[in-house]
Amino acid sequence: MTVIAKPQKITDDQITEYQPLVKSIAYRFKNSGEPLEDLEQLGYIGLINALNLYNQDRGAKFETYATWLISGEIRHHIRDKHQTIKIPRWMLELNKRIDEFIIYYKKENNRFPNISEISDEFNLTEESIKEILKARDAVQIISLDQERRKYNSDNYPKLERIKSKTYQSFKLPMEDIITLKIAFSKLKKLQRKVIYYIFEKDLTQTKIARKLGLSQRQVSRIKKSALKSLKEELKEDVGA
Repeated sequence: MTVIAKPQKITDDQITEYQPLVKSIAYRFKNSGEPLEDLEQLGYIGLINALNLYNQDRGAKFETYATWLISGEIRHHIRDKHQTIKIPRWMLELNKRIDEFIIYYKKENNRFPNISEISDEFNLTEESIKEILKARDAVQIISLDQERRKYNSDNYPKLERIKSKTYQSFKLPMEDIITLKIAFSKLKKLQRKVIYYIFEKDLTQTKIARKLGLSQRQVSRIKKSALKSLKEELKEDVGA
């Protein structure tokens, strides 16, 4: 049986001793756009974690270990707060399918497909393919330096330009699919789960209730509210 050691009690003297270290590390991120005082508070969280978790048997000096955790705490905060624009999951998946098609096409034809051929494969206009491919440029690593954070709206896919090439029976055109996905993304998390289980997984409300730890009546209410929200959202989009 593994025994987990309890965290040691941290004293004010320990915090005071390493205060200069916290301040110096926080100062390195002064160009992040975050108040220095907030950065120092984050640094103290990293210091407390270091004091609790440090194991001298691992060979690293405490200052080295503490520096790593203090810096990490500050970095995570900055990147979480200033994260890059998010690309919808469906668009990332579509890019993945395009990659798979390109690899397959190259093996079969000993050359890469052109935009027109990709367009035919996915029944999307050539302009649509170009917009979808922009998602690759929009995914970027956020700089910790405020001055280096650049965002050009031209690099983000313009959803209104993504359209199906020709009508296909029993299939929604891409522009309608995008509208539905945007409306779906605006639902509350629990609403999205219920709608997903009902219409994607074809589960009964009773099974969904067991899965989510809810009553069947609660699932029914969530379903109704979700469908009402979707209807209102789609109605607004049509009227826009």
